Amino acid sequence: MDLKQYYSFGQRCFGPFLYGFVRWLKKELKNRGIQKVFFFSRDGYMMQKAFDIMNDTDIVTQYVYFSRKCLRQPLLHTCAGFEESLRYLSKERYISIGKLLEYYGFDGKEREQLAQDGEFSLETAILYDEVKKDSLAQRLYEENKDEINKRSHEQDELLLEYTNQVGMRERYAIVDIGWHGNMQYYLEQFMKNHDLAVDFEGFYIGILPAAALATQVHGYMYDPVNPKPYKKMLCFFGVSEKLLQGFEGSTAGYARGADGRIAPKLAAYEYEGDEQVISVIEAWQSGALAYINETSKNGEEISDEELTKPLMKFGMKPKLKDTQLFSFFYNIDGTKAYYTAQKPLFRYRMKEFKRALADSPWKTGFMKSVFKLPLPYYMVYKMIKR
Repeated sequence: MDLKQYYSFGQRCFGPFLYGFVRWLKKELKNRGIQKVFFFSRDGYMMQKAFDIMNDTDIVTQYVYFSRKCLRQPLLHTCAGFEESLRYLSKERYISIGKLLEYYGFDGKEREQLAQDGEFSLETAILYDEVKKDSLAQRLYEENKDEINKRSHEQDELLLEYTNQVGMRERYAIVDIGWHGNMQYYLEQFMKNHDLAVDFEGFYIGILPAAALATQVHGYMYDPVNPKPYKKMLCFFGVSEKLLQGFEGSTAGYARGADGRIAPKLAAYEYEGDEQVISVIEAWQSGALAYINETSKNGEEISDEELTKPLMKFGMKPKLKDTQLFSFFYNIDGTKAYYTAQKPLFRYRMKEFKRALADSPWKTGFMKSVFKLPLPYYMVYKMIKR
């Protein structure tokens, strides 16, 4: 494996994009008089690194441990019954039973044990709009609701202490990758449940909230004021996330340490022990930071269009060699979802192919990797999304 390819990718595509985002973020924070910024784990890892390089202001930054899971789990005990318990479930076309159990707070081993005991498959997929009517989903909730609510209560108390510990009580900004605004919504609901001031604004790569928010959101690439570029980013959201993340697992919850302070409980890092993958990530991150260091010193004026174009082209119109760079990457969110096709087209059953494409965090890359032909894959993606 040639790590120079990944370093070059970081320097040519990722670095300029990240530079543009941080430059925009600095300007927005200054205009709004915000002096404290919380970068959310894990997607905030490279954002904070880049911001600290470019920060010539008195804005204070802090890296904090949050995830969809650890923000929504404390809310579950407030729900009355199965149907209401689904109100914080992120909307996707299909929800696997594994992902549903992850949503309710069960880790990988627990999910496997439940599946073994109940004789069902974690891969079983349910249309999002049908989950409320699904007998297996309802049975799993009813059989485990006492444990679900107990864990929710425990995490609610710990999260309250954690937000106080890191200083989330006065005006501040939260920074993350974005997409549907779920984490901001969960944080709002949590703060309201505890009668705490909801005095923050969210800043994201792109954001179109799925639920009505009481707080403001701002997006670099798109937001409610400028929603048009949404699908352009969404077709390769998995690549964007992976570029930004550090080398730790997602925040699964919180626990009290021996010193009495609240510490995050991290899930296992999906690539732990895989030195090849880790070296690849380190290479593109090094390339990106090298670009940011050099460009910051030069003070050259570069348009946002010029800064974002290389990565957008890579994501929307990938070449076959581009897909090969990410061929061994996957996300784990209840079940494993690969970015690109893991076998030739003729070896896929139709239902299996549709599911793999639906789960892939890089739709255009998946199609290019399996069909290989010079087709307008982004246009195909747009048609599928209609």
